Amino acid sequence: MTKVLVFNSSPEKNRLLAHAFKALEQKNFAFSLLSSKKSPLGQFKFLFLLINFRLKRKVDLIICFNFDEKIIITPLARLLGLKVVWLEGPELNYRKFNKFLLALYKLNYRLAEIIVFNNYSKLKLKNIGCAENKISLIAPGAKTASYQENIFNKLASAGRENFHRKYFTIGLVTALNQKQKIEAIFQAVKISLPVIPNIQLIIIGEGRERKNLSWLAKKMEIDNLIWLVGEQENMKKWLDSFDIFLALGENLFLDDYGNILEAMAACLPILAPRNIGLEDLIVENNTGSLIESDNSEMLARQIIKLHQDKRLRMFLGKNGRERVNRLFSMETMIEKLEQALSLSL
Repeated sequence: MTKVLVFNSSPEKNRLLAHAFKALEQKNFAFSLLSSKKSPLGQFKFLFLLINFRLKRKVDLIICFNFDEKIIITPLARLLGLKVVWLEGPELNYRKFNKFLLALYKLNYRLAEIIVFNNYSKLKLKNIGCAENKISLIAPGAKTASYQENIFNKLASAGRENFHRKYFTIGLVTALNQKQKIEAIFQAVKISLPVIPNIQLIIIGEGRERKNLSWLAKKMEIDNLIWLVGEQENMKKWLDSFDIFLALGENLFLDDYGNILEAMAACLPILAPRNIGLEDLIVENNTGSLIESDNSEMLARQIIKLHQDKRLRMFLGKNGRERVNRLFSMETMIEKLEQALSLSL
């Protein structure tokens, strides 16, 4: 039994990795989690807990998510004879760090193995001086079982294609914490409205900007087109009601990648920002389109184009599902993660 201690004080839920870790527990791994919402200084208490886990619980491997934990935990873990793995999410952007923090990162990364989830993150690490042989790439995965083709959902899909929907629905899953980013989507909806009078936008997620966004939609006179439905558990039901899936923001998290892959598995064309690492997932004009972030007019043009060309939507959706099944299954992600953790020992 390989005992793994995970340090993660991120506010993100990390559902994708939680699912992968749960699956690995069926493969001779045991995971324990330590987290703290306190300041970096408060996280020094982890050092004492680390000694306890090493001596009493015989932990074999440490996984660190956040910058503070990587810098504070890694040196002591190595002194205690423990192997360390750093997980770097797609939102990684260490170029924004000052020279001192960057130097700390570059000094400590040599003591760990790094796992990234897209080629763009790998490139960013190489650009700040990290050695390529310290970086492993594991593609994110999607739970595609709910979307696999069978006689029943083929009949259901055929029925949807022949049924005239009341609304043309754009779907988005995001934390409601980036008013400016969502405002750009509101603008695109308003621009599209004269061409698509039955357009609507459904946003799944919660956040501190929810009330402000409701007010903004009303101010823009599109509040009857915008639905903020909060957190939802049954994603399949919502994805089945969408015609297009949007991704939002300049720094998407790993769970955002999981949502995109699940939407692709549901045969939805994807519209997402370019130059942030999604090129691994989305092939231009084959599974969707990558557009300039915050460009409302460009987004509106793509929405109108997909609305007017049903065959294109079906083509992009079909290719997206095939790409996920071929390259981004959850089973493959779990297998690669198991290999990477085993090799780190």
